[in-house]
Amino acid sequence: MLSNNLSKTYLCGGYLRLSKEDDDIAKSETLQSNSIENQKEYIEDYLQSKPEIRVVDFYIDDGYSGVNFDRPDFQRMLQDIKDKKINCVIVKDLSRLGRNYIEVGKYIERLFPFLGVRFIAINDNFDSADDAALSNNIIVPFKNLINDAYCRDISIKIRSHLEVKRKRGEFIGAFPVYGYMRGEDKNKLIVDPCAAEIVKEIFAMKMEGMSQQAIADELNRLGVLSPAEYKKEQGSGYKTVFQTHSRAKWTAVAVLRVLTNEVYMGTLIQGKESTPNYKVRVREKKPKEEWIRVENAHEAIISRTDFELISDILQKDTRVSTGKSAVSVYSGYLVCADCGCSMVRKKVRSGSLEYVYYVCSGNKKDKDICSSHRISENTLNMAITKTLQLHLKQLGDLQESIRYIRETSGNSDKIKKLVLQSEKRKEDIEKYNRLKLECYEDYKKELITQDEYMLFKKELDNRIEEIQRAITELGKKKRMLLDGGYEKESLLEKFLTSKEIELKRSILVRFISRIYVYEDHRIEIIFRYQDEIRQLLGIVEEIKQEVALEEVI
Repeated sequence: MLSNNLSKTYLCGGYLRLSKEDDDIAKSETLQSNSIENQKEYIEDYLQSKPEIRVVDFYIDDGYSGVNFDRPDFQRMLQDIKDKKINCVIVKDLSRLGRNYIEVGKYIERLFPFLGVRFIAINDNFDSADDAALSNNIIVPFKNLINDAYCRDISIKIRSHLEVKRKRGEFIGAFPVYGYMRGEDKNKLIVDPCAAEIVKEIFAMKMEGMSQQAIADELNRLGVLSPAEYKKEQGSGYKTVFQTHSRAKWTAVAVLRVLTNEVYMGTLIQGKESTPNYKVRVREKKPKEEWIRVENAHEAIISRTDFELISDILQKDTRVSTGKSAVSVYSGYLVCADCGCSMVRKKVRSGSLEYVYYVCSGNKKDKDICSSHRISENTLNMAITKTLQLHLKQLGDLQESIRYIRETSGNSDKIKKLVLQSEKRKEDIEKYNRLKLECYEDYKKELITQDEYMLFKKELDNRIEEIQRAITELGKKKRMLLDGGYEKESLLEKFLTSKEIELKRSILVRFISRIYVYEDHRIEIIFRYQDEIRQLLGIVEEIKQEVALEEVI
């Protein structure tokens, strides 16, 4: 039985929606049938048989999810309902109104009736003005539930798909980070030559001891566009809530963001945030161990060595003095050898002369803690420069030895021999793993006791570990014969190619890890990569002995 309401004239708003979730069933007939144009034609055809309904406006949300109702034209439609501009809403089907079971039910069963709005879902044969259909149509809640389940299923599939792409090292962000751009493959980051030069300059300035604020000031002075402005200049449509001025400038925070972003050494980190489920849009930060990290996902702008050096600098206590733009040469590197406190820089003026020295900060706070360990900056400069020169000579000798080994005839035979030795040891590991499995089976059959099993297992594990160490050493020897044993971007090569020893911040940062000062003015310098150099020296000696033995034979 039709309600008397059908005799009145209704001012109708047609609601049309197409979302990303509809695109995911894409290139199918369903997508075509749900297009905005098709929905509009469908509603217009239906209303030809409804003379009591007059269309006032169409409300279109193209590209908006049905999970939530925070959609611009849906909100405009609600406002028009409140302003009495329309009193009827018509959709092609319930899923166009939304895919959230609870929210759709709230609108159909409570809000629309309360506001006196007639609601029609054509394909679902639902018309709130038809009392008989309304009382008998128990299928509506089930359809809403199905739409909700569909949305949940799509959400799970999308999450899973994006997770796979992240793990493959594919970039799925909205905007590439400063210094990179999208290539032909939209999920692959490629270097943006212009911005990449600025990134390199930022790292170089930090290496020289400049503070983040000083770097930002220098970039602004030179008129370098900030990351936000650069993206706008490139026409990306980038916007950020952090921008407080009409034209964003470089800030200390922006510089620090560049210096700490691992993307610049080729590591792609994604999945830092997530939403609890498809209905909740609030993003939550995930713990670091759950982030997805893929190394060598794209070309690096900064070498791993330099990035790690900067990370080390940022962790040190390197506050910039008032009125200065950069830290002093030794800031963060001088340590009292007795109490472990940092050494602080002091100045004393005598007429036109200036005397600079360092003292233990522990003694400065409490003289009972430690003695002053006072040492002049000139003494430090001379001692460290001399030690660096000696270190360079040692490394120069190492380079010559490496060159000799690589130029020695029969290298290909040596490499083949090393490969065979490595393969033999890998076979030994497989053999010991089989023995471990056999021991376990004997234990399960109660042929040996638990104590005996644990004893055998420990012995086999020790042998495997020993073989793995041997394989590692063979690999190092092989690399020595092939490429000299060190990476082209490693700190060692930079050390070897340095021709001048001018003691400045960048030299200190690259080559020295710590400087310990003793009370009697003795200085102990801990060089970076001392273990790497020591291993190289050991391998060189072994190979030289092998070469000498072969020549005798």
